[in-house]
Amino acid sequence: MKADALSVRECTWMSEECHLVDELHGDSQRESLCLPNIFRSKKVRPLTRIQTGPTYQVYYTARELLLEVLDRGAVRELIRRAAGVKAGANRPSHIQSREQSADLSDGEYAEALTWFSIVLQSGLSVGENSSGFGSELTLKLDGWQGILKRNSFQTNLLSLTRLEDGDKLEALSAFCNHLTRRYQALYTPGQNLAVKKYRLSYQQGPCCLHLALLCDMSSGFICNMYLYCPEQLQKQSRKPVVEQVVGHLLRPFCSHKHLIQLDSSAWMEGRLTNIFSGFGVDIKFVPTIKTPVTDQTSPVVGMPHQQHTSEDSLSQLVAHLQGWTGPALFPPSDLKGSVEDVFLPGLWATLHIICINTFVLHTLQNQGSGRQVHMTDFTRTLASQLAVDSSITVPVLPQLNSTSYAEMSFSKQRKNTISCALVMENEKPGCRSAKRLQRWNRAGVCGLDNSGNSCYLNAVLQCLCSTVPLVEHLLNQDTRKELARSRCRVAEVFVRLLEEMWMGRSSSCAPVEARSVLCSILPQFNNYSQQDAQELLLSLLNALHDDLKKVAKRHMRSSKQQPRQDQNRNCATAAGESTIVSHLFEGQLSYMTLCMHCDHQAHSTQTFTVLSLPIPTHIKCSIQDCLSLFFEQTVLTGGEQMLCSVCGLRRETTVLTCLDKPPEILMLHLKRFGCKGKNQVKLRTNVIFSTKLDLTPFLSSSVQNTSFSSYHLYAVVNHTGHLNMGHYTALCQNALTRIWHCFDDSDVREVQDSLVQSPNAYMLLYSCKPFQKPNIHGL
Repeated sequence: MKADALSVRECTWMSEECHLVDELHGDSQRESLCLPNIFRSKKVRPLTRIQTGPTYQVYYTARELLLEVLDRGAVRELIRRAAGVKAGANRPSHIQSREQSADLSDGEYAEALTWFSIVLQSGLSVGENSSGFGSELTLKLDGWQGILKRNSFQTNLLSLTRLEDGDKLEALSAFCNHLTRRYQALYTPGQNLAVKKYRLSYQQGPCCLHLALLCDMSSGFICNMYLYCPEQLQKQSRKPVVEQVVGHLLRPFCSHKHLIQLDSSAWMEGRLTNIFSGFGVDIKFVPTIKTPVTDQTSPVVGMPHQQHTSEDSLSQLVAHLQGWTGPALFPPSDLKGSVEDVFLPGLWATLHIICINTFVLHTLQNQGSGRQVHMTDFTRTLASQLAVDSSITVPVLPQLNSTSYAEMSFSKQRKNTISCALVMENEKPGCRSAKRLQRWNRAGVCGLDNSGNSCYLNAVLQCLCSTVPLVEHLLNQDTRKELARSRCRVAEVFVRLLEEMWMGRSSSCAPVEARSVLCSILPQFNNYSQQDAQELLLSLLNALHDDLKKVAKRHMRSSKQQPRQDQNRNCATAAGESTIVSHLFEGQLSYMTLCMHCDHQAHSTQTFTVLSLPIPTHIKCSIQDCLSLFFEQTVLTGGEQMLCSVCGLRRETTVLTCLDKPPEILMLHLKRFGCKGKNQVKLRTNVIFSTKLDLTPFLSSSVQNTSFSSYHLYAVVNHTGHLNMGHYTALCQNALTRIWHCFDDSDVREVQDSLVQSPNAYMLLYSCKPFQKPNIHGL
């Protein structure tokens, strides 16, 4: 490996990036890589709650904060692609490599942190001052060569440099997307954002890689990033490059009422404004940049005027927005060969963005402490502690109490969280968000932040969070210990989310970790498109069931060694196949078929988790009408005739369906999406439902007059909009207060019982018994 200084310099948009491509030069099927129609599934109505200022999470040390983002999942995103390359594939086999690296070992993660530490050792400088970086790092490399040669993570990275440029950029994009989702849990930006474009360059000359950032202008925090080669994007889509890039950056922030500053070189005669109109953002074009800032204390163009004391502090904080320089590692051939690598420079830029954001967050939370650390010293100190034991703190950064609060103004000094609490009590302007977070104390009532078209996930999670028997079991101390021993990824992350929603003290939280884990095992949801809530619910329950079966089998093995040990009915049966998921949600349908020719009867059963109910073609109907239509006697004729075992021929057959084993939790799905001719449409029939449901007409004779005949509504998933553009919300009844709440992502409000009924109902969740106060330790 060799060292060289690499610079990120702010630049304007090139004219060729703002024009349509006349003819595609590559495979048109790869259009999907350019994220077409990324706003197709945006919310049909804007958010009613507007965030007035950025909010962020406070952690103890900079090292802990950095590792919250650069976690095992981020490293796994890179290693799993490298596994496919080393296996001899032309491009990484994601399925194969995901299986090979599903569990990242402590040694692999430690080697990755060691490599990151070496890259960051020489610090980071704002501006273009690259003197000394290359020579300094080259001298240090002599002592690191032995470590680097034995470092398996470096071996994985070098294998990725052998990919085609398109696959390198795809790997970098997946890595950056993971980081962005992690940051969304740590920092909520204010209203004023800016899209900035940068060019990467060595000391010898420019690199073909470009970088675009979405930045919070009030703090310098980098909310989203995108690495690209203009030529590569032009091969993949006829859309202008600037449209693709800006669309990628804004995708997680659509419908949030942000004011987006964009360099006037991307004006495109107003076409860009038209392209993004209606997406919940307001694009404002600012004059083209003239000269980059090379001094850390130089003010930033376009920032609001402030008092002199805060202006210097603010300019230092946001100075990196016009560029930075630092040392980078490259394979020996890259600096003098004809083929230029884009992967390692892109990874270098991404790592330093992580450092910059860590620097910004720690500077914000230290406002008023009188301690200032320059970015170069900060990066060096952070790197020196990155690969050591986590119990060692970063020397130059004071420890803080772990809490959350809103960043109001850089001119206001906060000595500690107590003084901020006093401001909240007095209801000073701008502290309403902080006040809400401080006073919120409603167990099981917690909004979920939207991380980019994730309303379908949030609605499903709210319903499961309100399913008291499931919550009680998963938050049980014994269950949590068993999950940890069995290494159940989905169940563990879901339990952590449930704990935050039931035991936390915030009005909302970000299910970033849950979404990341689900996307890793359910690739159909690994995008920012709107998905079907019912499909996600089934997939999530299946994943939980599979994880809990591991616990059941482990419990069964241990019970064989201790035969007298009591078995938990929620853990395992003798077969080890039953879990709390199957116990609660699984029911059984019974089918009786009658041959219309010989009267031969046959019986069969089918297990179900969700009943998908057809909707009658009326303007208004009831849930009983939908159930009657589902269970009505059906005659199979023509091509649907069944083979009669007595006649030996296909005959007309009558099918009678009934509910043979009602589940403890009954989930009903209204089939609102269907086809009308060649077009897919949404049925807008107003289905009337009540809080109590009588299933007696649909039960088999064996379960008549049981406690499973009457059900109680506790959650509803609503869908507004149409097939290609809609929004999910959830209505859930809190088991403690018996109050219904509407969960619109992070926005939560109480609703009256009479307002639960809605023509937008998409899923209904009933329980056979009303829920009581959850038996949760510490509640």
